[in-house]
Amino acid sequence: MGNSISAVYCEEEAVVDEPVAEVEEEAVAEEPEEEEEEEEEPEIEVKLETAPHDPRFPTTNQARHCYTRYNEFHKCAAEKGEDAEDCKFFQKAYRSMCPNIWLEKWNEEREEGTFAGRY
Repeated sequence: MGNSISAVYCEEEAVVDEPVAEVEEEAVAEEPEEEEEEEEEPEIEVKLETAPHDPRFPTTNQARHCYTRYNEFHKCAAEKGEDAEDCKFFQKAYRSMCPNIWLEKWNEEREEGTFAGRY
C-alpha cells in the first residue's frame, strides 16, 4: 500500500509542475513591459496616517476620542482661527476617526446652537 500512495503522489507533482513552469515563462515575458510603464510615470508618494495613540483613550472604542478631537479642533479654531497650523493636527485627527454622518450632525447642531460641546 505504501508504494501505491507514493506513486500517485509523484504523478500529481509532475502534473502540477508543468503548468507552473508555463506561467513563470509568461510572467518573465511580461516583466519588461511593466518596467517600461513604471519608468514613464513619476512616482507619487502617498502617506496615510491616522491620529496617534492617546493614553486617555486606551480602549478599542474610539468614539470619545473622536468627540474630544472634534471639540479640541473647534476650541483651537475659536482661539487661533481655523487655518492656524496648531489646529490642523486636531482637524486631521477627528476627520480620520469620526464617521462622516456624526460630523454632519455635529456641524448642523453647531449652526443651530444646540451642540452639546462648548465650542
